[in-house]
Amino acid sequence: MTEFLPLIVLLAAFVAVHTAISRPRIRDPLIARLGRRWYGALHGLVSTVGMVAVFWAFYMAPYLELWPPLAAFRAIPALLMPLACILTVASVTTPCAGLSGDCLPEGDNPAPAILGITRHPVPWALVLWGAAHVIANGDLAGVLFFGIFLLFGALGIPLVDMRRRRLCGEDAWKRFAAASPILPFAGPGPVDWRGIGWKPVVIGLVLYAALMLTHEWIIGVQPYP
Repeated sequence: MTEFLPLIVLLAAFVAVHTAISRPRIRDPLIARLGRRWYGALHGLVSTVGMVAVFWAFYMAPYLELWPPLAAFRAIPALLMPLACILTVASVTTPCAGLSGDCLPEGDNPAPAILGITRHPVPWALVLWGAAHVIANGDLAGVLFFGIFLLFGALGIPLVDMRRRRLCGEDAWKRFAAASPILPFAGPGPVDWRGIGWKPVVIGLVLYAALMLTHEWIIGVQPYP
């Protein structure tokens, strides 16, 4: 089991550092000192370096099968990954739909665009990505690597909610939370399909196609059964 130690250590370090620089006691002084733009750049750089290191450890870890990689299991990412890509793109094209949790939508519609489906598009994208690959891989390294991002997504839901509530005020938060559900499509009103538009869907599917085409070249594994 010592062969998995580099992956475990780097995953723990990635979680610890990412969590630390996101905590208000550390994040707020950094934003005050660097500015929001440079803090975002620092956060992105740390996340990217951490991801590269963790991926290297995952790539180098030995294969220890936990359950057989059935063709049916390997087909699950083909169902879930397009949704994850669309959610990710929609979080970028919709104001206040990211992970920062420092703003709420303005205007008459408290839950425009993707926020009418869920107020957590990025965490749900991580959950879908992680769950699909945990099931499809069926090995210990895959469970560790993808499982941590599944956990990140699941834990991000209450953490982002708490940050929004703290930063945006109780009244604004209640209005937003009543209109924008945690669970996708569990909201009280109709989805703002016009607000979502075609761009997140098309760009998300293009992103998914690009991932499919480069998956074997980058990862070394054919992504489909």
